[in-house]
Amino acid sequence: MKVGFSAACITPRIGKEIPGLFERRIAQGVHDDLFARAVVVDDGRKVVALVQTDAIAIPFDIVMKARPLAHKLCGIPESNCMIAVTHTHSGGPTFGGFLSKEDEGYCRFVTEQVASAIADAYRVRIPALVGTGAAAADGVAFNRRFVMRNGLQRTHPGKMNPGIVAPAGPEDPMVTVVGFCEPKTFRPIGCIVNFACHATHMNGFLYSADYVRFVVDTLRAVYGPDFGVAYLNGACGDVTQVDNRSPRPAEFGEYWCERTGRVIGGGALQALTGLDYFSKATVDRRTSKLWADIRECSPEAVREARALVRENKVTAANIETIYANELLKVEALRREFPYRRLEIMSIRIADAMLWGVPGELFQQFALEVRAASPFPHTCCVELANGFNGYICTKEAFAGGGYETRIARSSLLEQDTGENIVRVAKILSRRLYDSAADEVRSLPGKRVWPVVHDGALDGIQQMNNGAASKKRPLMNR
Repeated sequence: MKVGFSAACITPRIGKEIPGLFERRIAQGVHDDLFARAVVVDDGRKVVALVQTDAIAIPFDIVMKARPLAHKLCGIPESNCMIAVTHTHSGGPTFGGFLSKEDEGYCRFVTEQVASAIADAYRVRIPALVGTGAAAADGVAFNRRFVMRNGLQRTHPGKMNPGIVAPAGPEDPMVTVVGFCEPKTFRPIGCIVNFACHATHMNGFLYSADYVRFVVDTLRAVYGPDFGVAYLNGACGDVTQVDNRSPRPAEFGEYWCERTGRVIGGGALQALTGLDYFSKATVDRRTSKLWADIRECSPEAVREARALVRENKVTAANIETIYANELLKVEALRREFPYRRLEIMSIRIADAMLWGVPGELFQQFALEVRAASPFPHTCCVELANGFNGYICTKEAFAGGGYETRIARSSLLEQDTGENIVRVAKILSRRLYDSAADEVRSLPGKRVWPVVHDGALDGIQQMNNGAASKKRPLMNR
């Protein structure tokens, strides 16, 4: 196996928009740079690329342009590239929604940089061993939706709200890593990290990769500045850093950003340090297309939205005007084409499966796929290969809340999540069936560094000395 890591800066010029909130934000500076980080894994037969992009979303149009460009640069098959985002709410203008607009020039730049990162990672491939593992990162990710005493569900009901009954869904504390090391020295050279949490700590007027920056920094502080990292965010459609059942201050700002990143990075270090590497492993890929309906708005809702927008300026000071404008835009999209094509992609590396979904998936769906998967490690990668808004459970639609309200950030039919789970389960089974013998045999292919005879001399002498001594009589 060979692996290569590369990164390309995608920080926009100051003065561009920062999408992710209701209000329109114009960047005033750079807190930390944004990157497209790529890893290419090549088993000599197949080659795959996975890309971390520090952005809130990547339209499918960027994916469809970056893939052939990467293929032109290095020959990697277009269908073998998974391009995902970290979902930082402090990134550049790749998303059009609420009061924000996509910037065509910046999107072209991101497209080129993503393809460049893939090509560079392919170019610097070196022989490597691969290992997989996981560890917990507790106390930094929480479900943000709650069942309230009135029977409804609310998103972020407020710290210590007395109306809270229980969380409306789960979170997942597990950090999963796919690690790579040099075959002779076993020196770690890079890893893929998967964890599920919204990147909403900074939320200011400065560009920032949010907590993901500190995940990378934590790993590089131990293994050096050349250590490769690709962070793939998990199913965090309803998971954030805010603990609404804790009296501590709201978890926003640089302190909480670093805290989250260090805890996740620490979990990744724990998993990576304890990895057993395999003497031989392969990669594979399966993809399926799924058609999802765009939700239809009632004629009454459309009329009310038109009247509200006609009589009022669309502004963050009146959230209802924003949602009315979004409803009209969704209805226009539906009339133009009533379906969205979702690419559900799964990549196997050794005994780990990473499957991507082009939307903000609720965590419950990811756990359902993991429970049914035959792989020891099954990781959802959300917002991969496109953006189609929140993908909520039917219980969430019945309960209400921010994520279910129709907008370009939430436009698909209520059965989309269940259909995605069904497809992901099929992909996991097909991917496993094609490599079942290898996956089952991997525990027997674990390898460790060779211990030189000299290192054993002292231990042998200690054992011999202990055996020659008589035990003292016990004092009476």
